[in-house]
Amino acid sequence: MEFRGRTPASVPRLPGAEMSAPLRFAALALLAVSSLARAEMQALDDQELSGVQGAGFGFVLENILLDANNSTITINDITNGSGQNVPISVKEFYLGAAGSNKGANLNPVTIGRLSSPFTLDLNKGENLRTLRDDGVWVQTTPSNVAVLALTFPERLTGAAGQACISGYAAAGSNCSSRASEKADLGIRFDFQVAAGRTDILNIDIAELAMDGSYLRLWGDNARSQLVGEMRLNLYAKSLTVMSCAAGATNCTSAAEQEARTITLSNTYANIALGYGKTQPLLFDVNSNGQFVLELPNPTAGGTTTAQRNTLASDFYANAPRTNIIIDNLKVGSGNYNTGGYNFGYNALEGLSINYLKVTSHDL
Repeated sequence: MEFRGRTPASVPRLPGAEMSAPLRFAALALLAVSSLARAEMQALDDQELSGVQGAGFGFVLENILLDANNSTITINDITNGSGQNVPISVKEFYLGAAGSNKGANLNPVTIGRLSSPFTLDLNKGENLRTLRDDGVWVQTTPSNVAVLALTFPERLTGAAGQACISGYAAAGSNCSSRASEKADLGIRFDFQVAAGRTDILNIDIAELAMDGSYLRLWGDNARSQLVGEMRLNLYAKSLTVMSCAAGATNCTSAAEQEARTITLSNTYANIALGYGKTQPLLFDVNSNGQFVLELPNPTAGGTTTAQRNTLASDFYANAPRTNIIIDNLKVGSGNYNTGGYNFGYNALEGLSINYLKVTSHDL
């Protein structure tokens, strides 16, 4: 692995990391730099890089291409209620530039850029901000805690942004990712739930962007556990889910494949889990070894009615909301004997989660 990079004369920055093609990383350190700094970037050798220190770093996925269309990964040791193995095969996994025609014509893609990188840093809770749906930046994490944050290229405000979904203004124009920085992604799962039978989910996403997504983690002393908050933003020109493998029996012609396909066009989701100040996302493992995710009541910290009202007012005013928008939802095809239906526009907007508990279970 070879590391390369540039840095201002006064402030060191972590460079990119170049790996064998087609996967190449370019990275830079994120340090506290004065807004007046305009020094020219300087090259760093390996010895200089070894001395770089900072609160975190940023990175860009440069010329990345993943093509596992001819490979199969089988996951075993998942059993049903009778103790029988239920293998899951992962096939046709790919990631490349937009316009791949569901992975048929793959080319490398660069996701992010030095001015809008992915970042991994350790910061104070009071210094972190979240972009609210109305374009206002708000503090969602508690003060006086050290937060480990993984952040995707950030969304923007004002006229400097890019279309989040090309040709669909309703998705917004505040993404930092340009058209050339959006990716096509696909994966196929084969489930052998019953002997002699295979169920298939074949997923293809076109022009995917995840600007503004983040995962923030910190320790809660009062609860003695790891807590956090997550924002998952997904913007896609199209998302298709097919329940058969192309070329298999009854899945050969375009009509047969379309009859077994759900198509979502101009789709985006802003999924918010946790409001760190009063409703952090709790991570736990119970006595049976099962994972537990929980969002507690955001007013639980209040001891009086007035305190609970204050907490509720802050939560409903500033906690990120969940939105799921599908401009057009089509199920099946009208030109094959199974029929089909176009459900048109579907939306779930402004959802707040007052309480949620999710627990894993054995099959």
